[in-house]
Amino acid sequence: MRVIWERMSVVAFSGAAWLLVLLGAPHMLHALRGPPQLMAHASVGRRRDQG
Repeated sequence: MRVIWERMSVVAFSGAAWLLVLLGAPHMLHALRGPPQLMAHASVGRRRDQG
């Protein structure tokens, strides 16, 4: 019975890891486009908060 729980937990954790990779990959690629673009996004966010 212990082996079943261990296998189920491994499948759950690996599934969660793949989900994070698949959902996070587009955001990471967008962030890696370049620091100037990233800084532009950051400044727009700050201006929106202050205004």
